[in-house]
Formats: sequence, structure tokens, C-alpha cells
Amino acid sequence: MKLMSGDLLKNALDGARPQLQAGLADAEAELEQLDARRAELLALIGQAKAALGLAAATTAGDAGARGPTLHDALAQVLREHGNDWRTVRELADEVNERSMYRKRDGSPVEANQVHARTKNYTALFEKDGSRIRLRTG
Repeated sequence: MKLMSGDLLKNALDGARPQLQAGLADAEAELEQLDARRAELLALIGQAKAALGLAAATTAGDAGARGPTLHDALAQVLREHGNDWRTVRELADEVNERSMYRKRDGSPVEANQVHARTKNYTALFEKDGSRIRLRTG
């Protein structure tokens, strides 16, 4: 039986699926790392401008300036601690102490949010029980 063009196309796509999935996972992981680095640089630029009196420092709760995402803030904390393993509680406490991220309602981050976010970003974080660090390599 002769394959129709639709069948040929489906077979080609099915054969390429593992490569597409691997490429997509790599691209998403790279983008997450770039987003985290961008947020880190924006925060540093804001702090430098504030220190120089050039602009007021913004916080995550400011209208129109939500600041970094929670996973960006977590990545920044981990980098600043040499990517040592940190517990969910330690990360939540430091993000809150430094006002790096606030929920939409303005309340502080809770440990269960840190757990959930790091679980959703497995390309960026690795977990060992309640301990977290950035993936390397």
C-alpha cells in the first residue's frame, strides 16, 4: 500500500520527536538561565542607581514594577551563596528579608511556594528532599 503525503509527514514528525523534545528542553533551560541573569542584572542596576541617587530603588511590590520572578530571586540567592545547598525555608526567609519577591497580594513568600516553584523548574533547580541548588552543567 502506498503512503499518502499526510502519512509521510506524520512519520517524519514522529521520527524527529525525540530530537525536537531534547532541543526544546535545552532551549527552555537556557532561556530560564538567561531570564534569571537578566533579573539579577536589573536588580543590581537598580541598586547602583539608587546608591548614586539617580533613581529610586524599586521593589517587587511597586505598581508597574513587579521585579524578578520568584525563580529568578531564588536563583540569585543561590548564586550569591556559591550555589551551596539551601533549604526551602532558608530560601524563603532570605527572599523575604531582602524583599526580592512578593506575591501579587503583597504578602511574603511561603516555603511551600519555593518548593512548588523549584519543582516546576527542574531544568534550573535540583532538589534533594527540602534542599535546593541550581543545576550545573
